[in-house]
Amino acid sequence: MINEESQRVRELLREIKYPGFSRDIIASGFVGDILAIGPMVEVEFKPDTRDETKVATMERQIRDVLQRANFADVQIRRIAPFVPEVPLRSAEDLAKELRKKPEGPGAVMSRLMTPLQAEYLEEGELPEPDLLAIALGRHDVAPAAGYRPGGPNPLSGPRETIDYDIGIPVLQWDIDPHDPQAKTSQHEIKVGDWDYRVWWQAHRDSGLLYVSMQAMKEDWVDHDNNAVPHPIGRSEAVNLVYDERRNAVVAIYGTVRDFRPFVKAFGLAHDSETGAQGGPATQEAEQQ
Repeated sequence: MINEESQRVRELLREIKYPGFSRDIIASGFVGDILAIGPMVEVEFKPDTRDETKVATMERQIRDVLQRANFADVQIRRIAPFVPEVPLRSAEDLAKELRKKPEGPGAVMSRLMTPLQAEYLEEGELPEPDLLAIALGRHDVAPAAGYRPGGPNPLSGPRETIDYDIGIPVLQWDIDPHDPQAKTSQHEIKVGDWDYRVWWQAHRDSGLLYVSMQAMKEDWVDHDNNAVPHPIGRSEAVNLVYDERRNAVVAIYGTVRDFRPFVKAFGLAHDSETGAQGGPATQEAEQQ
């Protein structure tokens, strides 16, 4: 189990960047186990590079950061992991390669890349050019796909325009966010660096909660002016259905890479309302 002092050390080490990249050594996975007892701390360090200069720089910064935090005895236990034969290139070199002027007839100068492209660069990978944005000049226009300056064309597909009875109830269709009689809940939960807004409505007779969640994170990274800025920072959305009778999530959907943080955030919000596990998980939840 990670004690509070070891967790504090881990947070302190987030100040240290992997040389040549904007990602810190914690996010890069370079730090393993941490043991902190009084003024002594031992850090398991497993840098994914053969560049001894960079390794020495990071180890020196680890000692400096922890000694400033009153850890007099700092021990670094280096572990040599598997390192690919092809080293990562720096984001600066990759950005130059991505943005160099194309050659040949009709060549178009590159433009600011997307934040996702910039993040690929920081990981040492060369992303594909955003050819559609280069060709159109606008992100919100794609005539071939039906998106025009006035808005998208109506989507095609089978539609029913008259009243009908399909014989199979669709419980989700009973959910109405504007129904004043419905039992709804709303919470704000913080997990790590992300702020979650959690809203749900209880189905009137099924024991199911229909949950909508949005995770937000301020995006202050400017990617060295290589990328267009996020208009409102980071934002991810997930919907799930929770069965209170079985105490289980029976459906979850969204476009995120990992659903587990959302399930955890919902659990904290639900516990704060039901009083489970000691009550509200955050100050925001307590105020609901």
